[in-house]
Amino acid sequence: MPQHDRDNRIDETDAKGGSKEGVVRWVLLISLSLAIIALTVIWVTGALTQDNVESQGTATGRIEAEGEQRQNAATDNDPVNPSAD
Repeated sequence: MPQHDRDNRIDETDAKGGSKEGVVRWVLLISLSLAIIALTVIWVTGALTQDNVESQGTATGRIEAEGEQRQNAATDNDPVNPSAD
């Protein structure tokens, strides 16, 4: 068992029981940066691949966009007026 002497002084490294290299700080910084970059890439590619209906933010906007999409599909497949293309 260690002697408890008031004259004994220990340095900061021994008191903390480890070293002060700062490795954990770099690991956290790099992982946070990689996570932000990955989520940004996922978000941007998802936004670029949306069609007109998916890009609407409200239910009313989606309903209107779906209606326009149906009208465009109906005019594209119109057997009466094939020159509508």
